[in-house]
Amino acid sequence: MILVSSCFIMSFAEDFSISSVYVKNGNKQDTYKLAIEATIKMSQEQIEILQNGISLTFSYTFVVEEKVGLAWLEGDNEQKTYNYTVSYNALTQQYVVHAHRTKKYENFPTLSLALAYIAEPKNMIIEIVNRQPNRAYRGGVRLKLDINELPTPLRIPAYLSREWNLDTGWKYWEFTPW
Repeated sequence: MILVSSCFIMSFAEDFSISSVYVKNGNKQDTYKLAIEATIKMSQEQIEILQNGISLTFSYTFVVEEKVGLAWLEGDNEQKTYNYTVSYNALTQQYVVHAHRTKKYENFPTLSLALAYIAEPKNMIIEIVNRQPNRAYRGGVRLKLDINELPTPLRIPAYLSREWNLDTGWKYWEFTPW
């Protein structure tokens, strides 16, 4: 059996935002592969903290919802999170990105290249669990700086500062039947 992939694209814009979400059919029924294009712009304070040895974690959260009446509900589909931690290695003068899900480390000579790697993840897999044939489904994604991963003394000022509230908000798209 040959499966034909359909591709769906959503576009948005801003300084800390998700600009595009590319969705195509996965290898199994009711699975989808996603690729994302985002923009990550950090403040000077965040860059200085990073260069002083404190790692920053960015989290992509995915959700699949089904339409029940007028409401969108998660149902059997749990949220899925992909975390990326960026740190600065003063000895090598390189930025290191740790992709938690794949347990992969990548080194970059500049912060902009490290952030570009985080901003454009590929082959993220999501699945619709217990799909009902006559129901509408939508997917959602958000990207945020995870303030909870900061050292305790930095969390309170980060919670109170608007420049530390890096969150794209949810971006949604509807799935077509497989």
